[in-house]
Amino acid sequence: MNDRSIVSISAPSHCQQRTPSGRRCRMPVSDPASGLCFKHAADQKKDRNAANLASKLIGDTEEFTSAVTINHSLGELYKLLARDEISPRRAAVMAYTGSLLLRTLPAIDRELHPPDAEQEIIMDLPRPKRD
Repeated sequence: MNDRSIVSISAPSHCQQRTPSGRRCRMPVSDPASGLCFKHAADQKKDRNAANLASKLIGDTEEFTSAVTINHSLGELYKLLARDEISPRRAAVMAYTGSLLLRTLPAIDRELHPPDAEQEIIMDLPRPKRD
């Protein structure tokens, strides 16, 4: 057998991540399964976790136009924070956004269902008894 025909199959020694210009990362591989260095493996894990968090928080909700959907999202946010799957700072920003969404619901309702042009005020209070 010829020595030239033997091909060595081994794990890559450098990270497989490529820059937009096509250059490869020079850091050594820390995760052999992915072929990435510590930094790029952590970035990839962070991206997967962010996508997973979004699906948990939003679910199948298309729009946040009711208090029920906003409440559901805030409840899921509370669960993620309790399990330490989301940073407190990010949770605070998202909770504040949920609060703003809830505060705009009455204005949306008035815009979609305007009241009649003329409202009648009925004052039907009993008069005090004077002897």
